[in-house]
Amino acid sequence: MRSLIAIKLIFAIIFMFTLTVNGQKNCDKYVIKNCEAFGTPFKYSGQSKSALFEVGQKSILSITAFAGFEYRISLCAEKNMKGIFFRIRENDTNRTLLYDSSIEEEDFLEKMFYVKKTKDLLIEVVVPEGDLALDEQDYKKRFGCVGVLIEYDKRSDLGF
Repeated sequence: MRSLIAIKLIFAIIFMFTLTVNGQKNCDKYVIKNCEAFGTPFKYSGQSKSALFEVGQKSILSITAFAGFEYRISLCAEKNMKGIFFRIRENDTNRTLLYDSSIEEEDFLEKMFYVKKTKDLLIEVVVPEGDLALDEQDYKKRFGCVGVLIEYDKRSDLGF
């Protein structure tokens, strides 16, 4: 009798765990599957990341940009992540702002730049709250996948 109860309990726990895991969004490969790459001569950087975001959330990604390389950083997100933008800062004591996509043309979510000296950078991704309060929004629309695609190319000093 006890073994039958134990077996039922184990199956109930496994069932609940399966529902929890399947109910969450999987954003692990979002950047690879959904972000549009620039293509040749740029190469995909392993520093690229994907994550699940909630409306109203801000998150910071730390990367290293190496001397002599040109970089392209772009953001892609699910449609419900409206108004998303990013900032690039130096990872120094002042967190010096280098770029802010929120002051660019709407939905312009990429930046290309050349690095003369290796730097540690912070990429700050912001998903604004929007017009509705969080408690008034549909639960599914409050969450979405966001990808930060980082590409690089070794640039030569040929030419003028």
